Amino acid sequence: MRLLILGAAGFIGSHLVRHAAAQGLEVVALCRSGKVEGFDGRTFVWALGQPVPVASLGGVDCAVHLAHDFSGEAGARLTQEATLACVAQLRAAGVRRQIFFSSYSAGPHAESIYGRTKHAIERELDEYADVVIVRPGLVLGDGGLYGRIRKWARRLPLIPLPDGGRGQVPVISVERLCRETLGLASMAAPLREANLFDPNMHSLRQLVLDTAAEAERYPWVLPVPSMLVIAGLRLAEMLRLPLPVNADNLSGFLANQQAQHVSTIKEEKT
Repeated sequence: MRLLILGAAGFIGSHLVRHAAAQGLEVVALCRSGKVEGFDGRTFVWALGQPVPVASLGGVDCAVHLAHDFSGEAGARLTQEATLACVAQLRAAGVRRQIFFSSYSAGPHAESIYGRTKHAIERELDEYADVVIVRPGLVLGDGGLYGRIRKWARRLPLIPLPDGGRGQVPVISVERLCRETLGLASMAAPLREANLFDPNMHSLRQLVLDTAAEAERYPWVLPVPSMLVIAGLRLAEMLRLPLPVNADNLSGFLANQQAQHVSTIKEEKT
């Protein structure tokens, strides 16, 4: 099977590229730099808003859409328009299956720019039977949002958490996410929508304390009202202070407490 991965240099994309190549798949990677760490296979320079290079399409069986522009409302519009254009181009080129990485944050409950954008793209793709919607939870690994949270949890002696961190978080390891994605790419009739996260939720508080404990750090948790945290994050953004999360992340997290997504993951055989 030949797999085309758009947005291949990011946290999930780079793991998926390396995992798929290790499983013997032919992988074609598209990203802005034209380079994916730890992968020496076929790569093309590409960015959202550009058509998929024709030279990358030969023999592609499945395409995975991971690219996203995080630059506010302008980035959201670009992401939506460019993703839909790429989907249409790939369908016209005869790619038999496409996998769009959405988010647990997508849905009628969405409050964040990220969640609303993903949900809008989902609605546009709903008519295409050859497109699979994937909604991962918080991806555990050495990068992404979790990687930033882990870094700060292991550095600070006192960690302020919204409402004490009692909110629930759906999680999945990046390794499991890669395995599940390749399963969707290869199976004859995959689900149209795959909610990829562990059936058992984790509280934000426990998630933070567990990752700190792995490094033998035991910080105190300071409960702070959510709205006060959001105000502080917005001020930090104005001052361009580096923090592991932003106000949009927290708005999405709070809205996610109303999400109705149910995990579609099955227990792995050992």
